[in-house]
Amino acid sequence: MSRIKIISILIFLFGTLIAKSEGNIMFEKANQLYHNKLYDSASNLYQQMINDGYAHAELFYNAGNAYYRTNQIGRAIWCYRKSQLLNDSKYVQDNLALANKRIKQPILSSSPIFFIRWWRAIYSLFSINGWAIFSLSCFFIALGMLFLKKIKSSIGISSLITNTFLGMTLIGLFFMSVRMYQHQYQYRGILIGEGISFTSNTKSESIELNEGIEVIYKGKQKQGILIELPDGRKGVINPSYMLKLD
Repeated sequence: MSRIKIISILIFLFGTLIAKSEGNIMFEKANQLYHNKLYDSASNLYQQMINDGYAHAELFYNAGNAYYRTNQIGRAIWCYRKSQLLNDSKYVQDNLALANKRIKQPILSSSPIFFIRWWRAIYSLFSINGWAIFSLSCFFIALGMLFLKKIKSSIGISSLITNTFLGMTLIGLFFMSVRMYQHQYQYRGILIGEGISFTSNTKSESIELNEGIEVIYKGKQKQGILIELPDGRKGVINPSYMLKLD
C-alpha cells in the first residue's frame, strides 16, 4: 500500500474521531442545558446536531423531551417517532403517547380494507436495506447450492429448493423496490407549526389543521404538496408545515 493511501486513511480516521468527539461534546452540553431547565437552548442544540447529520435514538428522544417542554408538540412527536424507528423502547412509546394526547383536535385514522392492511404489513416487515440483505442472502444461498451441486453431483440438492431461493431473491427485490418507491414518493411526515391551511382535493374548502398529526406525502402540486390525512382525506398544504419521517 502506497504512503499516500496510508496517509489518506489515517486522515480519514482522525477526522472521524474528531467529528465523533465533537458530537459527544455537543450532546453532553445539550443534556446539561436540559437538566438546567434551559429547554429552548437544549432543543436548539439538539436540532443543530440533527441538522448536522447526527442520528441516534437517544438524540431524537432527548430532543423530543426538550421540544415537549417548550410546547412544540409537532416537533416533539417527530423526534419521538424518529427515535421509535431506530429503537422502539417503552420510554419512547410512553412519551409519544403523552405528546399525542396534546394534539388539538386529533384526526382519527380510518381502518383500511383487510387486504390493504396485509399488503402494508408484508412490505413493512423490513426496511429498504433489510429487503436488500434478504435478497442477497437468498441469492448467495442459491448460488452456493448450485456450486456444490456442480462440484459434487452426489450431493442431493433438489432443484426445487434452489429455485425457491432464487424466487425469494426476486420477491425480496420486488419489495425493496416498493419500499424505495414509498420512501421517495409516499413517505410519512408530521405536521408542525400553527395555522396549517389544508385545502381539500374533493371539496373546494379549506380547514385548519393542528400540529402533531401524522400524514402521508402524496406528491407535489402547484399550490404546495398533496398529503393524505389519517382519515383518508387528501388535500394540499404548504410544504414548510411538514417534517419528513422516513
